Amino acid sequence: MRQSKTLKLAVLILTVLIFSSVMLVSLNKSNQIDSSAVTLFPSFHLDALAEPHKSLSEQILKREVFQLVNVWASWCGICASEHPKLVALANQGVPIIGLNYRDSEKGALKYLGQHGNPYQEVIYDPQGRLAIDLGVIGTPETYLVDGQGNIVKKFSGKLTDKAWRKHFASYFVQ
Repeated sequence: MRQSKTLKLAVLILTVLIFSSVMLVSLNKSNQIDSSAVTLFPSFHLDALAEPHKSLSEQILKREVFQLVNVWASWCGICASEHPKLVALANQGVPIIGLNYRDSEKGALKYLGQHGNPYQEVIYDPQGRLAIDLGVIGTPETYLVDGQGNIVKKFSGKLTDKAWRKHFASYFVQ
């Protein structure tokens, strides 16, 4: 009887360990797209944040050899914790385009006023249509886009120093 309970416990522990390992590997791989599967950034025509008469299109993504597109919102807590990293990168000369996702203009402007604006341009996407076309799952997400408008990499989640070095820094050698 005791051996049966011990065997059941061992099987349960082994099952939990296998499941946890599979989930950990899956989660670590899900935050980026395969850079060999380059796709074109979707076409769009949207207003610039706080500039309703200034229409932005995918042409803004063709100004630099590489730039980041950061999907954010004022209501996103993780975005707020990521923001100092974006400000630091912008101060180092990294070109960043903001995609403000399903937000109010007032909330977004207040957020940038309080935290600083690291973005060269901010695409205002209050309905989330561009984000849907882009395949955004949640905020924040950061895309590396080349000068032809190709998405080279995608990173989901908070952009940390470690993530920056691993996925993006080599494209912006100073």
